[in-house]
Amino acid sequence: MIQRIQVSTMFDCTATNVKNYRRGNLPEEEWNFQRNQQRNWETLLQCLSLRCQPLNINGPYVFTAKDDDNLYWTFTFETDKTDIFYKDGDQLGLVKDDCNHVPMIVGLTETDKELFFTPYLITTGKQANTFFQAL
Repeated sequence: MIQRIQVSTMFDCTATNVKNYRRGNLPEEEWNFQRNQQRNWETLLQCLSLRCQPLNINGPYVFTAKDDDNLYWTFTFETDKTDIFYKDGDQLGLVKDDCNHVPMIVGLTETDKELFFTPYLITTGKQANTFFQAL
């Protein structure tokens, strides 16, 4: 059975596909910027891949939250096993544990200035900056 999960984060994880060290026609500053966006995207995918093979990835897309005016990057993916992230009554407890306190690159297009003081994923509590939801 397929499980679909949505991930939203305040870190710029735009998928730029800048993956190698050849800049091509991009100026160095722009290449570094896009490479760092891609690095954040790759970090999130690698965290998810610790326990599953993310399938049918859709996104990431950027949107502005109505309640706090911050930018969020969101994407969905599927797993071929339900409850692969289940822990202690939380359907997504393991993925939250796996991602919690993983370092991220800041200073891209994020709008939440607190990220500069906590440049890592926080997946639980009042200071959370990355959220998981089973769909």
